[in-house]
Amino acid sequence: MSTPGTGKTMTWGAARSGTLLDREEWALTNAARTFDYLDYGKDSWSQDRHVAVKMAEASPGLAGQMLVHRKAREGVVDAVCRSFSRVIDLGCGLPTMRRAPHERGRVLWGSRARTVYVDHDLAALAAVRAWWEHPAQVRGGNVRVLDLDLRYPENLASALEEHLDLSVPVGVLSTLTLDHLEDTEVTGLVEALASRLAPGSGWGITHLSGMVGAAEVYTDQAQEQGADTRLVARDPDGLRKVFEAAGWGRWRGLSPRELGGGEPPIAALTTLARSDRASRTAAPDRSERTVLPVRPARSTGVD
Repeated sequence: MSTPGTGKTMTWGAARSGTLLDREEWALTNAARTFDYLDYGKDSWSQDRHVAVKMAEASPGLAGQMLVHRKAREGVVDAVCRSFSRVIDLGCGLPTMRRAPHERGRVLWGSRARTVYVDHDLAALAAVRAWWEHPAQVRGGNVRVLDLDLRYPENLASALEEHLDLSVPVGVLSTLTLDHLEDTEVTGLVEALASRLAPGSGWGITHLSGMVGAAEVYTDQAQEQGADTRLVARDPDGLRKVFEAAGWGRWRGLSPRELGGGEPPIAALTTLARSDRASRTAAPDRSERTVLPVRPARSTGVD
């Protein structure tokens, strides 16, 4: 694996010692931990590291794309949080970002900020509740963590309505989340939210671009273990068309390109241009009519 533009070999850190980390029976392939390791994090087990290395061998550009993804994610999250006081983070994963969406919202919107984190991984849910939800609520912040499966989008939309006013525009985030849904599941999720959210709502997306070999390795390993997870390779145009068909328009790509680097990850902002929702009970705040146009903040590339 080579760092984009440098020709230097790049590897992930060696396995860390520890009682639980070395117990293979506890370490089935897990999306949150595997991608935490690919993102140079610390919350992974030996099985996750093993799968990540095999993924990188199958797709040599994966290491570079994950490095660029850190900058892409920063830009997408910042753009959504600056445009909306109400933010939904789908598939939030482990709490690794230095400035989480709810913390950005508190600085930008004060007491108006509302953040809902959604995941279906028990370890991720426990960590996010401990590190993000509880401390935020102690300080008076409006933060909720929901255990929901994105493969059942109608349940998701109904649960969100209990915590957010969906008659006004909200911001949605999915960073390396849609990669783990089948094509029909992505379509169902995108269409369901288009029918339940207010026009002017925005969606910030990051997604691996290509990486077919890595996706096959990850999915095959999960199937061998009986783990309920998968990785689906997609290209930018294919993903954009899914959103546009459901009424999400004005797709703006935010993928940073590194000099001499390979294919960057998919990073984009899109706005809900229409909705099939039958009625609206409240007009959107003027400050929250749309996520676009947005001038993404300068990024250091480090969350």
